[in-house]
Amino acid sequence: MSTDLNRLEVTEILEEYYSDSSFTYSKIESGSSNTTYRINLDEQNYVLSIFESNNSDHVDELTLILKQLENCGIKSSRVVATSDGRLYSAFRGKPTLLKEYIAGEELTHAAMTESIASDIGKELAKLHQADSFDSRREAQHYGLDVFGGIALDLPEGEFRDWYLVEFERLSSEFPSELPMGFVHSDVFPDNIIIEQGKFKCLLDFEYLSYFPLVFDLSCGIVGLTWQSGALNTNLSKSLIRGYQMERKLELTEWSSLGYFCQYIALFFAGWRYRQFNIFFPNPKRALDYKIMIDILEFFKNGSLCMEK
Repeated sequence: MSTDLNRLEVTEILEEYYSDSSFTYSKIESGSSNTTYRINLDEQNYVLSIFESNNSDHVDELTLILKQLENCGIKSSRVVATSDGRLYSAFRGKPTLLKEYIAGEELTHAAMTESIASDIGKELAKLHQADSFDSRREAQHYGLDVFGGIALDLPEGEFRDWYLVEFERLSSEFPSELPMGFVHSDVFPDNIIIEQGKFKCLLDFEYLSYFPLVFDLSCGIVGLTWQSGALNTNLSKSLIRGYQMERKLELTEWSSLGYFCQYIALFFAGWRYRQFNIFFPNPKRALDYKIMIDILEFFKNGSLCMEK
């Protein structure tokens, strides 16, 4: 789904924010759930998103989360309010959202450094300690219940059998009595912006939810520090060191790091298999799930050796 706008239509949307009609605009390639335009207005850059699913409750919740993150000093997207103070508007019945444009580029594994890893760790810890942050979300996008849904879509065979065995094992071993709070949940390179080799901000809080705090660190270890078929321990250590500069891990969290690395790897093994072999077959990515199998087996058969 996509909404192609002409200049008059963009003007109509922007009039809810600014009276100046002198602007330039261009479409940005984005996911299927929304249409995105880059707007240059009065020498300032913005991002205009049109939510194609027409889920105003979702957008309402997302904008409130982004405003709370801003108030707590967390580096992320900044929402621009309409002239009458609303956090989003609508066009043709679809919610529209205007945000400040964030200069920089998506992080890549090639661009990852120990300094960037440390700064990401600090930012995650700040999120985990944002006492004034509140959310109506309590479900977890990566909760145990989602694994069963993925399994239902997998064809019978060796991979599905392996997936179910590992799911049963991890379900029975799920750690209890861990510090809980709101976690980003999706600490992967394409959700992180850098500029001139330095960390700038976290993006995409779509899956923010209430879960063990250590989940975010394990997600970062899997998503950011597993490179070229092996764990880059220097990057992993830097991520954790940066985190501990802002918040010290409890002993139970240290012992759970490796578990959640397996947990995340299993989720994405199933998700990638389903996504690229069943839902949207893509020969170039059909075997991507095997990377996650390797990650799970690594943490299953070894330990995450990090100094406390």
